[in-house]
Amino acid sequence: MDIDFSIIAAIIAAISAFSSYLLSKKIYDEIKSDEIIIAGELHHIGLTEREHDKSVLRCALFNKSKRKSYINSVKAYERNGNKIDITWSNTCDELGNIQNPTGLLGIIDSTNLIIRRNDGEGFFYTKVIIKNSFSNDSIEVNFDLFLD
Repeated sequence: MDIDFSIIAAIIAAISAFSSYLLSKKIYDEIKSDEIIIAGELHHIGLTEREHDKSVLRCALFNKSKRKSYINSVKAYERNGNKIDITWSNTCDELGNIQNPTGLLGIIDSTNLIIRRNDGEGFFYTKVIIKNSFSNDSIEVNFDLFLD
């Protein structure tokens, strides 16, 4: 009986490659497991000018990861599903006008997300969809003035 060592070597190499793949996947999954953005509740920010306050919402965003994350899309919808035209950033002036609306917001530990309706109308019921660099899944936060 003649043993072909090349077949045995190929089997060992395949087992080793598969084990290496499983280990690298486990390490990747462990690294990605803390990449989570948590959003607080949406609320009016309490501007001194009450009419301006109605069209501005804020929520806190927390980054659980040690790596910086980015918010790259924020969309808002009314109860009936109609999209609301908004501007967003992490800062606003005393009248609620959004400052530096770049369309990209970096989060190291935490930051505020401030949203302003471009039409000046008030927020009553609003569904906000937030997309970030950590995940293809969106964060959904709802605001209902009458439940506050």
